[in-house]
Amino acid sequence: MRKARGTPPPQPPRTTRKTARVGALVSMLPLAVSMLPAAGSAIRTARQPPPTQPVAVARPRTAAPKEFSIPISNLRQWASTVVVRMPEVKIEGHSKVHRQEADCELHFGAHSNAYKGIPPGLVLEPMNVCRAPFQGEEEQRDADWINFAKRINNTVVTVTGVPRIWPEHLTGGNEPSNPNHAIEVHPLMTVETNGENFDFSANVSAGEYRGGVGEPTAESIVKQTAVTVATNGELADIAFFSGRIGNFTTLELNVEKATIASDGAGSFRMNGQVVLSDGTTVPVRMVTAKGSPINDQMEDLKRRRSAMVGLGEVLVLFSLSPQALLDAVSQSNGTMVEVVMPLQLILFGAPEPDA
Repeated sequence: MRKARGTPPPQPPRTTRKTARVGALVSMLPLAVSMLPAAGSAIRTARQPPPTQPVAVARPRTAAPKEFSIPISNLRQWASTVVVRMPEVKIEGHSKVHRQEADCELHFGAHSNAYKGIPPGLVLEPMNVCRAPFQGEEEQRDADWINFAKRINNTVVTVTGVPRIWPEHLTGGNEPSNPNHAIEVHPLMTVETNGENFDFSANVSAGEYRGGVGEPTAESIVKQTAVTVATNGELADIAFFSGRIGNFTTLELNVEKATIASDGAGSFRMNGQVVLSDGTTVPVRMVTAKGSPINDQMEDLKRRRSAMVGLGEVLVLFSLSPQALLDAVSQSNGTMVEVVMPLQLILFGAPEPDA
């Protein structure tokens, strides 16, 4: 297996065109001392829109939303830790091993008594299986992964991984490996079956993959995604507004150092910014999973001097934030509430440089 190279040193965040306006404000200060408080406020806003105090913005909605429901109890669990444990997962089918240019994964379709959302399906996705040897083997062979998939098919297992909330396949799931679903365990970290524990957390990295979502679509997702939520008994009814949606992509990211926080179980959450191609930024939430190389960098980032630390180009997976949804649920009482800063990026690190 080809080992992932180290992530490049963090780069300073890219500045924006607002710098010129800041300079103009500064040059006016000697002429209007009485305006100092207002000018100072404008300078801070121009330099750094604070992602810890986002404002819900009404987005244009030109198409019908994607609608689905999640039990509020699941949202509470998923908001408590980045990597969650899900018991009673019935494996009902599997895909073949995907090639590198696809996503280098293997998909398991499933349902679980521990998840009763609408739709109720689950998809479990271990990473880098087209590159990584199966547990206990020295070389990668597709047959080893497929034999494992066949072994656990039609059995009930316990899994751990990152819950990904993304309504990409709400309908049309006519294959056992891809039931109708809004929830994935992605990345899939461990599978427990018949007293055995299979651990795939070492595979959670970018590797050579750069994602299948191009820059225009990725930036549209970042800028235009809007979400509302309403309580419906024990469920959170979610309406998702966006244009085209997709899975993996690479984005240039900044991390707000002061927000980097352990979830208490070895993974990290933080706020930060996506730097768009025009230099502007959009605030987002981010998570890293215990055992991944980028997760191991977080303690070092917390020691950096800069308030905003540039990560450069990072492979990410789009998701909605369980915490953001839960915060909106707490305000709902049956009415639709706008979800503030709904996007959560699952981070996988910098892709390997092209050979």
